[in-house]
Amino acid sequence: MTDQFYGGAVRVIDRCILALAGMALVLMMVHINIDVVSSLLLAVPVPLTNATVTQYYMIAIAFLPLAASEYRGAHIRVDLVVNHMPAALRRWLDHLVQILCLAVYVALAIQASQLAIQKLAVNSFLMEQTTRVSTWPSYFLVPAGFGLIALLIGLRLICRMLGKPDPEPPTETPEEVMMERYGDV
Repeated sequence: MTDQFYGGAVRVIDRCILALAGMALVLMMVHINIDVVSSLLLAVPVPLTNATVTQYYMIAIAFLPLAASEYRGAHIRVDLVVNHMPAALRRWLDHLVQILCLAVYVALAIQASQLAIQKLAVNSFLMEQTTRVSTWPSYFLVPAGFGLIALLIGLRLICRMLGKPDPEPPTETPEEVMMERYGDV
């Protein structure tokens, strides 16, 4: 596996994850705004807004970008003590933490997958007002999020064991990417 392949694959996955989570966020904002305007002006709220927001949009927004946060080193970390350790000990500790995180995320992905399969088997749904809303598809977003972060950590560990550098996360902010693509809107 070449450095370019690994880095390119991680960047493509990262962009796809962020695009999906971003679309869910925009759809949620539009959906809620339409619901509020419809409720205020027409006194008729958009049906199934609560179910759609809580069962689909929010789950996608929370779980899909986990790997993107890990890729950018944006998860919360407390390294006050670790910063004062020798470099070799810090590297060893980092590898140990990565292995433990990989094990936890794989276990979470497996557990969430089992639950998603159970929900699919019983065609899980909820009732909002008088409408039946299928909820089983949203259960597959959780193992997808955990699986993607486990994949990223696993690839990172493999590269480190092979002596390859970690791929560099994007340095531009989302705002800079939007400005580059669409100009000043």
